[in-house]
Amino acid sequence: MYSQRLLRTTLSLAVLAAIAAPAHAGTTTATDDQAQARKRTTQVLEEIEVRGSREETASSLSPSQTDLDTMQPKSTVSLEWISNHTAPTSDYADIANITPGMSTVNVAGPGLGEAKQMTMRGFNDNQYNVTYDGIPLGDTNDFSHHSSSYFPAKMIGEVSVERGPGGASQLGEATFGGTIAIRSKDPRDAFSFTPTLSYGSYGTELYHFELNSGRLGDGPNSGRVIASAQYNATDTYRTDSQLHRRTTYFKYVQPVGDHTEITLLSNHNYIRFNNPDKTTLTQNQIDTLGRNFGLNNDPTSTDCACYNYQNKRTDVDYIGIDSALSERWHLSDKLYTYAYYNDSHEAPTIGTKASPTNMGGVDKVNNYRARGNVLTLSYDTASGQLRTGLWYERTDNDRYNIKLDYTTGGYDNPKNTTLNGLNNAYKYVMVDFLKMQQAFVEYEWRMTPALTVTPGIRTLQVTRDINAPINQTTRLPLNYSQTWNKTLGFLGANYAFTQNWHAYAQAAQGFLTPNLNQFYVPNPAENKTRPQETMNYQLGTAYQSGRLAADADVFYIDYKNYPLSAVDPVTKDPIFYLAQGATMRGAEVEGSFLIARGLSLFANASTIEARFKNSHLRIPNVPSATAAIGFNYQHAGFTASLHEKYSGGQYAYAGGFNPDIASSVTASAHSGGYWRAAMSLGYGQNLSGSWLKDWKIRLQVDNLFDAKQQVVDSVSGTTPYYLVLPTRSWFASVSFSI
Repeated sequence: MYSQRLLRTTLSLAVLAAIAAPAHAGTTTATDDQAQARKRTTQVLEEIEVRGSREETASSLSPSQTDLDTMQPKSTVSLEWISNHTAPTSDYADIANITPGMSTVNVAGPGLGEAKQMTMRGFNDNQYNVTYDGIPLGDTNDFSHHSSSYFPAKMIGEVSVERGPGGASQLGEATFGGTIAIRSKDPRDAFSFTPTLSYGSYGTELYHFELNSGRLGDGPNSGRVIASAQYNATDTYRTDSQLHRRTTYFKYVQPVGDHTEITLLSNHNYIRFNNPDKTTLTQNQIDTLGRNFGLNNDPTSTDCACYNYQNKRTDVDYIGIDSALSERWHLSDKLYTYAYYNDSHEAPTIGTKASPTNMGGVDKVNNYRARGNVLTLSYDTASGQLRTGLWYERTDNDRYNIKLDYTTGGYDNPKNTTLNGLNNAYKYVMVDFLKMQQAFVEYEWRMTPALTVTPGIRTLQVTRDINAPINQTTRLPLNYSQTWNKTLGFLGANYAFTQNWHAYAQAAQGFLTPNLNQFYVPNPAENKTRPQETMNYQLGTAYQSGRLAADADVFYIDYKNYPLSAVDPVTKDPIFYLAQGATMRGAEVEGSFLIARGLSLFANASTIEARFKNSHLRIPNVPSATAAIGFNYQHAGFTASLHEKYSGGQYAYAGGFNPDIASSVTASAHSGGYWRAAMSLGYGQNLSGSWLKDWKIRLQVDNLFDAKQQVVDSVSGTTPYYLVLPTRSWFASVSFSI
């Protein structure tokens, strides 16, 4: 099966190359000795619907690029790739998945639901960092990131996957696992209005409208605005699991004088969707209900869409200032807020306290708002740059879960009893606060023209306060506060063998305070909750020329106090574990080769071995490897790509095992690795002398070969539960600018 798939992919890639190659006969391409100058200035991320001629290199035609002067592996997915080679419904999880070491599963379709099992080098979603324009984002409960809740692809400027803890200046909660750095789109210098209409599988309709004001005046200090609105409606891959989404985006950039720029940004979302109670399926359910079973419309069934739905509201807003205070001093500051409001009707059951035949369920609410500030200062010296900064954030979180009786139309508490002064139908009610303070200092020391060494330290203080009239799990009252303090060390180095070839090395400490779920006990002070701690080591090399761009690295991570959390697929009860230690080690490589004008071959691969130290068990839900291979073509208005992504096999264990004792595993399951292919085709033209500036049409096909695949997620008793991947999907788009 694997050899047939590889053969089909290879033949398809060869056909694409054969089609594209004749168009380039006799043309001139960049040569190896024409290395591209690397700029330290921030790239402007403005989307051009149809790009004119430009210098083409292996790096510019690759899905992701790295920096030669980096101190850790880094793959940046450009706006060019996002706008031409990903589904219009995608989120940052889908975009990042093309890079080495990344793996994600979306059971609803691209960007049409929260990503499942999104891992980076084996780290789960709450063990790495996500930032938006340098602002760390995360759920205050467990530090996860809700991939589809904030930024649709049409409002993203680039996604940079930084596989490592970064330097001391890399602020965030779980930086040791790496950082997914999302950048917003920038306004253009010229006026444009660009509507985009997309239609595709699952009855998906997407309407996107983008307005660029151009420069608001004639002087050098003229401001610019980009404003977007998007509506997305879809049935998704899973039955009766509709989604409706409205998103608005606004960014205003205003220069002040010659050396200062102020930015205002606002991103708001409203999402309503039906969320299947059966997130995962057994093989028997797959065989009897169908691979795409989600919900139905039978009000006598616990799988009725009428009992399984969610409403979400999210927002991110900030005001930023970037200023060159003098020839040597530079300041950057962002005052921000972001929020996540989720009201979920879920977990329906037959039988309530009022009647064994009544339909019951729960209403679960999780609301949080973060307010914070990120300040950085840099000072240029004769031999390098000194950087220092401070991050402060406070997050307020209200959470409750109350049992319902849909038959009676009220709470599942017919006798109106109380618990701790509240309705006894509440499973939990709590208010918690998370306060984060981090300060750093680092010095980028250019020891020689070829060698740069960057030492740094970061201090952090984290306080979690909980006021719970009814605590989760125990249903006892809890009023508790705990503070953690830690100082972390960082050391990175970069050596330039030549202008085109660099090597780098890094050693860094990591630290993450306990998840809120470790406080679901009568007395957390006696529970001895322990923070996660890591020691990260890695080294690598990167090479860039006109025709070839490549990089490779190896890494080793020593992990102390590794937590695991899961949800029982049958009872829906949370399950928590804590391993004394774990290790992650592996290697990564990626490269791109410019075959002919506009046509490049790219590939990447990674191996990941993640095990608990004491038991030597593999960490569950971690792919053993990742890989990608494909072609990318961009020339004369045509865009095309054909590529395939591989995610390796993984394990899952029955609940209740001790990750430090191998013999405690009573049942396990394994799913093998799988390949999924994707294809994109597009064509557009710039127009002159017309009210229409440009137009573009595009087709995106995911799971091109219509593979039927599933990934093991958990085990209940001895029965494996699977995440079922969608079959082939397609999305067609047309856009124009006036």
